[in-house]
Amino acid sequence: MNILLHDFGSYIQPDLIAYLTEMGHHCKNLVYPRPNPATDDYFEKYVTVHLKNGAYDCVMSTNFHPLLAKICYQHNIKYLAWSYDSPISKDHMEYYAHPTSYIFLFDGAEVEEFHSMGFHNVYHLPLAVNTKRLSAIPITDADKKRFSCDVSFVGRLYQSKLNSILSHQDDYTIGYINALTDAQFKLVGFPLLDDVIDDALLSHINDTLTKQGIVYHSGEEEGINKAALSLCITNQITHNERIVLLRLLNRFCNVHLYSDERIEQLAEVPFFGPVTYCIEMPKVFRLSKINLCPTARGIRSGLPLRMLDIIGAGGFLLSNAQPELSDYFRPDIDIVWYSSVEEAVEKARYYLSHEDERLRIQQNSYAIIREKFSYPERINTMFQTAGL
Repeated sequence: MNILLHDFGSYIQPDLIAYLTEMGHHCKNLVYPRPNPATDDYFEKYVTVHLKNGAYDCVMSTNFHPLLAKICYQHNIKYLAWSYDSPISKDHMEYYAHPTSYIFLFDGAEVEEFHSMGFHNVYHLPLAVNTKRLSAIPITDADKKRFSCDVSFVGRLYQSKLNSILSHQDDYTIGYINALTDAQFKLVGFPLLDDVIDDALLSHINDTLTKQGIVYHSGEEEGINKAALSLCITNQITHNERIVLLRLLNRFCNVHLYSDERIEQLAEVPFFGPVTYCIEMPKVFRLSKINLCPTARGIRSGLPLRMLDIIGAGGFLLSNAQPELSDYFRPDIDIVWYSSVEEAVEKARYYLSHEDERLRIQQNSYAIIREKFSYPERINTMFQTAGL
């Protein structure tokens, strides 16, 4: 097939192109930063010129871009979007329902949410990993000296806007939201927020902000909506969980923190700055005895790309008990997960002192990832679903 690809700088774009080409497809890759979701005249002209000048069978992108969906609908060409972000934006929902759009999400719970809203062109498709590329990355003596450690964490610390919003609220609302945050922190895998964030709470928060002359925007919408407040709370929970875990683990083992965010609460945790995605990060995963991966709490059931990156690079994963893990892995045989901060610390201690078990689990998880999370299988599923 002849495929037009939109590339906004996606982590998985090089692997996607490599496998599409290997499978015999011709790819034209358009590099363009994230366009405005609703209006970007230059982007529309840019894509339209290519569609008119090339006989393309479909358009593909990593993540869903509403404006690209609109352009494809206008030109009656199928648009396939495979997202590695979750949750995806609920702005501009009118573009989600185009019959030419096929949207693939790795989080099954998010897919169910879209189905309940009437969007049946949204499909569950777990992500993939290029184990062939990752296994070919050489490890030098300098790498061993630089990256070897007991426990590493690579990623964001998720600074949230929640505290800024609450700073303008009354004591009751602050106490209620903080109690809700604490409760959801402990309830891993149970979406408490969906049931307790109601219109009355949102109206109260927005009225308070309005009276103080503060304008908050949820995407294009004025005022904070349910999705925006839920994301603020889940980001705050993610932030809290990562800080607590790193501080506790640093008390008894050698921890490396790789991030572009340095915060005062983690001043005692060894900080090494960010690492490059394609080369340095896989070395960190392979040379760390344990790779800590607390999933961002906005991801309700699926397996995020970082999990697959760790296992695909040959690393040992210590993750929260993400629901879809049990679809592929057996606990403490193929993979290790935890249901609380206390259990995470306990399991880290155990596997640091039981190397044979750790290495066996590491090999088991790698074999499963290599077999069941391949790009060709995922690409074929997308094409079959779209009738291509």
